[in-house]
Order: sequence, then structure tokens, then C-alpha cells
Amino acid sequence: MSTRKIAQWKKESLAELQGLLSKYPVIAAADLTKVRSSQIHELRKRLRDRVTMIVAKNNLLRKSVELSDSKDGKLGEFVKDLTGSNILLFSELNPYSLIILLDKSKVRVPAKAGDIATGEIMIPAGNTGLPPGPVISEFGEIRVKTKIEGGSIWVATDSVVARKGDQITAKMASVLSKLGLKPMEAGLSLAVAFDNGTILRPEDMAFDLPSYKNDVLMGINNALNLSTEAGYVTPENAPRILLKGMREALAVAGESGFLEAGTVEYVLKRALMNATVLDQKVSKQENA
Repeated sequence: MSTRKIAQWKKESLAELQGLLSKYPVIAAADLTKVRSSQIHELRKRLRDRVTMIVAKNNLLRKSVELSDSKDGKLGEFVKDLTGSNILLFSELNPYSLIILLDKSKVRVPAKAGDIATGEIMIPAGNTGLPPGPVISEFGEIRVKTKIEGGSIWVATDSVVARKGDQITAKMASVLSKLGLKPMEAGLSLAVAFDNGTILRPEDMAFDLPSYKNDVLMGINNALNLSTEAGYVTPENAPRILLKGMREALAVAGESGFLEAGTVEYVLKRALMNATVLDQKVSKQENA
């Protein structure tokens, strides 16, 4: 019975994948569809100290998992649903940190026919710099009103040509390209992640960073206010507590007329204010 010989490159790839699978606690897969090779090259350079990136066929990855699943069989669940072309990311960073790094690395690129809009695409009103010609009909086909002024085509009003989820048509892509607009965002987005035994899908990894940041800042401010009012001193609130104590001491000194070097000005101002109020009351009574 003949045994099928495994290619040397495949053996080496399997060994490399097995080593990475056992080494890193966090493993993620990102869809390579419409991601340019130049972007992958740039990402590898930028993140090489924190993320190891490998492009591998799904079958090869599944085989490497079968041979060395050191994660109690849970890696099998991670790889079973992978389809299409993917890049694997191995890291010590948690998936949310990976998402932030990848989002920061995304770039704006021209739209192509068939692309799906990731957000609202608007052509702003104003001079396009394009001379009158056949392109005017292209504007009309995507429902953008134009006018001719000074030998150029002008967009009459701000025009939304696509909303999130809409498919980009060939005419739309052509007009956007002629205008030099880059409405599409290109980069890696995690399709699935394995974090110390936990499988995370896209819905598990969706989060609003600005909202979380505001919540944290609000929590910090509330904690500072509460600890200041309670008189619980920490390095962070010590200046507030000292300032609060000084204001309260000056208020007491002003009410009691207690004079010393630090309170003279405040006590005199308080006395002057009281005298002014009293004078106004006396004047009203005399004029009554």
C-alpha cells in the first residue's frame, strides 16, 4: 500500500503553525478579501514586535490543529467555520487591543464597482474642476445635480450617493474616482478570535471606544467628587481637598471676623459687602 508523500513546504508550514498555536494565548483570523498585499506588508512591519501574521490555507490550519491542539480541543471550534482567504494573527495582546491596532492602520481607498459602502458617501457641493463633457451624464445617472460655471462642472448641492450597506455601481465608482474621492476604508477586520479558550465572534468584539472612554472619564470624575466630599485623601484628589478646605476656612473666617495674615483680605471684603448691604437697607428706610 503506497503512502502519499507530503511536500516539504507543507511539512514546514505545519510545524510553524503548530509552534505558533501552542505559543500564543490569542489567535485571530481576519478576512483578506479586498485587502492589498502592500497593506499586509506594511502591517507586518509596523506590528512585528506585537503580532505575528501568517497567511495559511484553512485546510492546512485545520490539520495543524488536529496534530497539536494544546487548548483542550477548543481550537477545533475556532477553525471549523473559517472560509475564504484569511490571515492568522498570533499575539499576547487581547482581541480588543488587536482591533484597536488594526483600526488605526486602516486607510481610505477609491471605491470599486461591487464594493459595499461602509458608511454614507456624499459628494459635496462645489466646483469639481472637471470640464464639461460626457461625464455630466454620469453625474445624472447617480442623481447628482450639476451646473456649468466658468468652464467647469459644479455640483449644485451636497448629494448622498450611497448609504451604509449599499453596493457601489460602476458609474458611481467612476464619478467618485474622477473627483478624487476615497470613500472606502481598507484594512484588516477580525472575523473570529480565540482568547485563552474563549471563542469570540464579530458580535462579541463590537465595541464603541469613544463611548467607553466617556464612561470611564465620567466614572473618574464622579469618584473624585465623591472622595473629595467625603474627605478621603488620595494622590489624585489631594489638591481638590486642600482647595475645598481652604475655601471653607476662609468662609468661616469671614463670617466670624477672625483676622490673620491669610484671612485679612477676605474678612475685609466680607465686612465691606455687609456694610454696603446694611447701608442700602438704611437708605431705603429713610426714603420710605
